[in-house]
Amino acid sequence: MGEKFFGNSTFYDRRAKAYDAMIASPIYNRVLWGTHPAQYSAFAARAIGSGNGPLLEVAVGTAQATALLHVASRRPTTLVDMSAPMLDLARESIRLAAGGDVPRRITLECRDMLSAPEGQRYETILGLGLLHLVPDVGALLTGLSEQLQDRGTLFLASLVKGSARSNAYLKLLKAHGDIAQARTAVELYELATKANIGRVSVSHEGAMAYLRISS
Repeated sequence: MGEKFFGNSTFYDRRAKAYDAMIASPIYNRVLWGTHPAQYSAFAARAIGSGNGPLLEVAVGTAQATALLHVASRRPTTLVDMSAPMLDLARESIRLAAGGDVPRRITLECRDMLSAPEGQRYETILGLGLLHLVPDVGALLTGLSEQLQDRGTLFLASLVKGSARSNAYLKLLKAHGDIAQARTAVELYELATKANIGRVSVSHEGAMAYLRISS
C-alpha cells in the first residue's frame, strides 16, 4: 500500500506555508478542535522520550510541533514526508531550533512512509494528525508495524469527532476531500485493536485522539 491514499501530494506543496501557520495557531485549534498546539507537542515529547533507539516521524509536515524536541533528543531520527515544500519547512524548523545546522543524527527524507530502506527498523514511530487522512487504518498500522523493532511502539494522532462545531468542520473537510474519514475515538480504538499488532491505548482531548500501540 503506497501513500497514494493521501491524494495528490501537490495539494500540500501549494499550501505548505499556510498549513504551517494554521497548525501553529492556538485560536484555530481551540475554536475548531477544542485543543491546543502544546498538546500535540506533549504527545510527541512522550514518544520521543520513550526510548533511545532509532525514531521515525512520518507525515512530519513542517515539524512545527516537534522540531525543538528532535533537536533536544539524542536519538537517531528520520523525518519523512511526501511533500518536498513541507519537508523544506521542516528542515528550516530543525535548523532554527538547533541554532545553526541540522544535527547529523537527524535525516529528512521525501518518500512514502511505508517504503523504508531495506532492513531499517525503528524503536519508535510517531505520526501527528495522521489517521484521519487514511481510509484503511488497519493497513497503515500493519505497514508501519513492519518497520518496528521488537518491543517497538507506534504513537499516532488523529482528528476525531467531538463537539458539534468540530463535527461540522470534519464533515466539510470530508466533502471537500481533505480527509478520508471522520471517526470517533472508540472507532479508532476498535480499528487499531482489529489490526492485532500490539497492545492499544487511546486518549483524546477535544477532537484530537492519541493512539499508542506497543508491539
